[in-house]
Amino acid sequence: MGVDRSIAYTLAGRGWGLLSGVVTLLLVVRFLTSDEQGYYYTFASLLAMQILFELGMSYVVMQFSSHEMAHLSWANDGTIVGDVQAKTRLRSLLLLVTKWYGVIAALIIVVILPIGWMFFSVNRPQSTVNWQAAWIWLVIAAATNIFFLPLLSLLEGCGRIIEVARLRMYQNIIGSLAAWVTLVSGRGLLAVPAMSTGLAFTVLIWLWCTKKTFLKNLFAHKADTSVGIRWKTEIWPFQWKIALSWLSGYFIFQLFVPVLFAYRGAVEAGQMGMSFSIVTALMSLAMAWMSTKAPQFGTLVARKDYVRLDQLFNSTLSCSFFVMSVLGVTLCIVNYLLHVENIRVASRFLDPLPFTLLMLATILNYVTYAQSAYLRAHKQEPFLRISLISAGLIAVSTFGLGEEYGAMGIMSGYFVVGATVGFGWGSLIFLSKRHEWQKSCALEVSGKGTL
Repeated sequence: MGVDRSIAYTLAGRGWGLLSGVVTLLLVVRFLTSDEQGYYYTFASLLAMQILFELGMSYVVMQFSSHEMAHLSWANDGTIVGDVQAKTRLRSLLLLVTKWYGVIAALIIVVILPIGWMFFSVNRPQSTVNWQAAWIWLVIAAATNIFFLPLLSLLEGCGRIIEVARLRMYQNIIGSLAAWVTLVSGRGLLAVPAMSTGLAFTVLIWLWCTKKTFLKNLFAHKADTSVGIRWKTEIWPFQWKIALSWLSGYFIFQLFVPVLFAYRGAVEAGQMGMSFSIVTALMSLAMAWMSTKAPQFGTLVARKDYVRLDQLFNSTLSCSFFVMSVLGVTLCIVNYLLHVENIRVASRFLDPLPFTLLMLATILNYVTYAQSAYLRAHKQEPFLRISLISAGLIAVSTFGLGEEYGAMGIMSGYFVVGATVGFGWGSLIFLSKRHEWQKSCALEVSGKGTL
């Protein structure tokens, strides 16, 4: 199944996430009302607006650092050694993203906190749910977490994939335990920020204990500023396309719950949120194969080793797609049986048909995600048009069908757009670009051989 150590740790972390998700689900059903469940999942969808500020920078950091690591290596003392120019460029990248994410963390508190406050106040003015303290705490914890995000992306690009995967496993465990204790103790919605705070403390302690030497050495590296990475000329031409794709992702993945919350109430929004969280957990499990290989894709592209690149990509996609399909079918069957047998917990999930449409769309989206990981390793974003068109169509169908047809209408639009625009058109672009770039590389190598 192509499971190496990095995938094993990632699978362990996300497998824990899937298992803990079941436990969390049961605790949510036991300790939260249907209305509180709606708030629980709407919190996450509104908080995803941080994409508006992050603009895909973490993915760009991983790609750029992986290209520089083609000329660098790790020393025994935990520092980076090798080509001086490459290390200088890596240092300039670290300085850039540290400032960038410091500003983002401040903007999350200043902008998203009041937006969420107004959303809940306007749409549920008579609600008796105590959401105010939980929302404030959650936004502050999220701002802290996002500040550490680029450091982990840079470390992944530098080849420390196994260590970062292990860290995220620890984060999932500690965050879940914090949420469970909060739920069982009767603190309700405070479970959401408690989990986020657990994630922040875990990464802070890990960086201090294991990567302090690396960060100090890289910051102290005597740099020739003339060879550093230039944001305007190098990063921005790639980043703005990633940013638009990620912004489109908000409308593709995070719009459903708030729209249902506003149109149909907290109960139906909670059904969508819980179902979507399960499907998202499944996709993150499959992504363990692909995400841990993304830095290697970038390094192989930098070395123009397309034979190994294709071998790695094809084996990774086939294994992960198989796992996701089998588990997806199993979850659809379980959801169907819960509703047929009229088990009480079934009322917290989507009905079988919209749940199945959600699952099918997610499986197709995973293929598109895998193809984009391959193409983005070239510091290109040919899927930009697909992302924008998909986001526009899904936003229109969500608002247009959500009020009258609820979750069934939203999921129908989501599946149709994902199958035709995302998977269909995306596969054509993937095959075309892969052929074009590999042919260009072959001609370049042939030309050098002739000379």
